[in-house]
Amino acid sequence: MRRYRLLMLLAWLAVPFVAVQRVAKGKDSFQTFRARLGFGFRGGTAANPKLLWLHAASVGEFNTLKILLPALSRELPDYDHLITVSNKIAFEKARALQSGTVHVSIAPLDFTSVLRRFLNRWQPACMITIENEVYPNRNVELHKRRTPIVFVNARMSAQSHARWARNPDLARTVFGCIDYCFAQDENSHRRFADLGVDPERLEMPGNLKQFQTATLGAHPDLARIQSVFPYQYTICAASTHKGEDRILLQAFGLARKQCPQLKLILVPRHARRAAEIEALIKAEGFSHAVRSKSELPAAGDDIYLADTMGEMSLWYTAAAITFVAGSLVPVGGHTPYEPAAFGSAIVHGSQYANFQAVYEGLIAAEGSIQANTPEDIARAWLKLTDPDRRDSQIKIARQALGESTSKEDILRRITRRIASFL
Repeated sequence: MRRYRLLMLLAWLAVPFVAVQRVAKGKDSFQTFRARLGFGFRGGTAANPKLLWLHAASVGEFNTLKILLPALSRELPDYDHLITVSNKIAFEKARALQSGTVHVSIAPLDFTSVLRRFLNRWQPACMITIENEVYPNRNVELHKRRTPIVFVNARMSAQSHARWARNPDLARTVFGCIDYCFAQDENSHRRFADLGVDPERLEMPGNLKQFQTATLGAHPDLARIQSVFPYQYTICAASTHKGEDRILLQAFGLARKQCPQLKLILVPRHARRAAEIEALIKAEGFSHAVRSKSELPAAGDDIYLADTMGEMSLWYTAAAITFVAGSLVPVGGHTPYEPAAFGSAIVHGSQYANFQAVYEGLIAAEGSIQANTPEDIARAWLKLTDPDRRDSQIKIARQALGESTSKEDILRRITRRIASFL
């Protein structure tokens, strides 16, 4: 813990430069970066002394939080909720929930002085982290204040586990502060226990992501996109990482030789890679439009480079088939729950350690297709242009992803455990 605190002390030197950079790039405003330092927004304090702090790092975690929030309100009607997020897009989505009892802020940076300023102002009765963000100083400071820490739908990837395991003393200190952990799968359950969470404070009730629903609503661009990218022939390459785009573009080229109507919406995990991906698209000879340039695809375009954040619902809605990326390179894969909820048939690679049991169940039930080479991916896409085959696979996927304990049972177990700490 001393080494971590020394590193954080040195990190203070970089804060002014990081602030200028983030504001210049539009990732923060002056107000939001000020909130990261624990100062918050004007009027940012709950009048109700009974307050639950819920943290959701990004959009995916925030979507899970929205499933939990109504159940918490029913179980603990006397409590207000403070929602914190880590990025600008999730912040805008969270602000839509703001009310007299729901407060929204940017999460504080993991400096002890910042955390103390934040906690002294809000004084939460319990801290609930959604999925996978673990901050050493945050856990230790809350533990010192005897504020219960509960992790909900907690996920621990193999990579994150390996990083923590390299410093076992720090891991035991940080994870030993967790009062209860609801792991989302068997691998995460095992890894949290290995890092120091008391096994008696660990359970695996089921993954809340399975209860996500398709909630795009009316979008002004959907009709225009579908007029030139017909739904049944549109593929979404979702959350691609470096090393995957070339493979997927090659697969697209092969598939189009047999089905020229195919279109591709390519969504990089990190928008900063857009220029690199655009160069690959041009090298493969495809015509394209770029979302971040405020372009909409034309009839002659083959690919739409969707290099913006927070619009996955639009892309899943627009595509009959989704390749869930992060599975062709050692990233661990991304969630299949969202494309399934939107009725998009799933294809993926073999590197899905983050959701191993989920994908193994999908493959066994024939609710998804695993493909790693351009040739295999192209064949999978072509199979799914058959509407009967596609509809059957989507139906199987939804059944396979929703076969665990009921939503009400899982939420009841989580909320009653949280209530027991208050």
